[in-house]
Amino acid sequence: MNPPLSTLHTVNKSAFGSDALAACLRVARSGDAIVLLEDGVYNALDTAALVGAGLARDIVAEHQSRAGPAPTVDSAGMRIYALRKDLQARGIPAEQLPAHVETIAYKDFVALVCTHAKTVSWF
Repeated sequence: MNPPLSTLHTVNKSAFGSDALAACLRVARSGDAIVLLEDGVYNALDTAALVGAGLARDIVAEHQSRAGPAPTVDSAGMRIYALRKDLQARGIPAEQLPAHVETIAYKDFVALVCTHAKTVSWF
């Protein structure tokens, strides 16, 4: 088993009405993971914020070349997840997400909480 990652960050607000994602990105480090949940899943579609934070090298190129397996670690060394049920509740197809954002179920979210040293919620 791999050693636990340092911090699991959860973001439940959209960057369109909150600075929760920006605050999270100021302190998140390589090896951390970010889970987008509730309205936070809209952040997965905010390409400017993700590219500006170094969380994606070139999202447009990733969308155009989705033939291969999606990477699970972004260019900043952080894993980014979005809760599948929250995406579905907001009518966001998983196919619209950048390749580096992995969709997960609630059981996967629980597993992430258990494998990280600490969890920080941004709201």
